[in-house]
Amino acid sequence: MTELGTPRLLLRPANSADAPAFTLAVGEFAVARHLTALPWPYTLAMAIDWLRQAPAVTPERAMFIIEHADHGLVGCITLADELGFWVARRFWNRGYATEAASAVLDWRFAASPEPVIASAQRNNHASLAVQRKLGFVAVGEEMRYSHALQCNVRHVVSRLDASAWLERGRAA
Repeated sequence: MTELGTPRLLLRPANSADAPAFTLAVGEFAVARHLTALPWPYTLAMAIDWLRQAPAVTPERAMFIIEHADHGLVGCITLADELGFWVARRFWNRGYATEAASAVLDWRFAASPEPVIASAQRNNHASLAVQRKLGFVAVGEEMRYSHALQCNVRHVVSRLDASAWLERGRAA
């Protein structure tokens, strides 16, 4: 079982016991509105189904629960076709997304030099700021259907190359 640690967080594979906390955290509209594929309202049954389908953790495809020792589940981060993450609203502005994504990117680029793609709704300034901090560069925009908002929304698509990530690490 792959687990990643940071100074404040544990990133671990999801399991069915996470469903109640997962539902409460991601089911809040302030979070769900920025997660294009997520329906809203989000139910416990949906969380159980989602967590049951969690992929085996590999550097190409992973889903980690972001856990804090004092607070439990604070969010989730995935890596498949794109890097994606969310943090429960009550934990916003604490740097958890950046910290978790940094750990996942270190792990991913240690295994593969292939670039990582990320995207965020154009009005999701917090996620776009995290991507910029991590070194992602915008490469385009596209429209995607938001299930929570029930309309198409513009997404900024960004890319991070392994060389840029490694250079960022040397500069830090």
